[in-house]
Amino acid sequence: MKSTHKVERFDYSKIEAQQDNILLYQYWGLHPKSGRIHIDTKRYRKTCEKIGITDFLPEGMFANRSTPYFIPTRVRRYDYAINIFRDLINELSSDWFEEYKPVLAKIKTPQEVSESIRLNEMMFTSDPDDLDEIGNDAVFGGIRRFKKYNEIINSLYCQFISKICTEIDRYTLIVMCELGYKGNDYNFKSFAKFSDGLQNDKNGIKLSNLSKYNAYNLLHKINNFLKHNTINSYNDLKKFYPDNVRSVENGMAKEEYQNGMFAGEWIIVKENYIDSIFDSLKKFFEDYCNQIVKEDIERASWDYDDFFIDAFNKMKYPLQYWGV
Repeated sequence: MKSTHKVERFDYSKIEAQQDNILLYQYWGLHPKSGRIHIDTKRYRKTCEKIGITDFLPEGMFANRSTPYFIPTRVRRYDYAINIFRDLINELSSDWFEEYKPVLAKIKTPQEVSESIRLNEMMFTSDPDDLDEIGNDAVFGGIRRFKKYNEIINSLYCQFISKICTEIDRYTLIVMCELGYKGNDYNFKSFAKFSDGLQNDKNGIKLSNLSKYNAYNLLHKINNFLKHNTINSYNDLKKFYPDNVRSVENGMAKEEYQNGMFAGEWIIVKENYIDSIFDSLKKFFEDYCNQIVKEDIERASWDYDDFFIDAFNKMKYPLQYWGV
């Protein structure tokens, strides 16, 4: 039997007649009701296009549906696990490129030290016979700087790798707790076991089958070695990623690793390893949230009440939005 219930449409003529109507939710087609936002999508699109701001018009909300008002799937941005991971990784990326990496560029290289010695010594002589000696001093000064320079650069890289891994694990635990995890500890085994439980399927996808799992796993193997500096953590890294650790076998070491040797001197990472790790981690967690947590990772960027409340707060003062 066809329903005869009619949905009462909002009368926008009353809003149009009011002064400063742009400051009202209803002017934009946003209707607060019972703690949620109900959206008249036709009015919302029309108003956004009228003022010339279309940044907050996600196409997915305009798909055919049976109800006149669109109600977002969730309330807050962090009701989606993927948004927690995305924002964390974006923050780490920003820290690296805007704060840490510029600092690395300021550390004196062996070449800069060599050139500095050469120029300083030339200031105190006009005798061309001194040039050879000055050149030698510059070369040896650069050589002496080489070890310390590599030590400092390597140490800073290792520190940031540990920072990335620590934060990734901390936020993974937060997400797990939000999804119902009751354990008092966290490690990869608990993460894998909990993820298996979320799927409630013996044949469910394993973490190792997710996109960019190797990037996620290598990060953790490196960090584990950095934390413990043990033969076991060294062998674990070498077993799975032999190209990322110095060893007698690959000709990069003259002796076997021993307990207590500084792990940072044995790890091999590509020059731009940290630069590229952020995209890889983001893809890993997008796949995780899509396949295991069962989130729509595309709609997660906008399908929640606070997205539209934030959009309203930005667009109601269009001159400020454009920075005028």
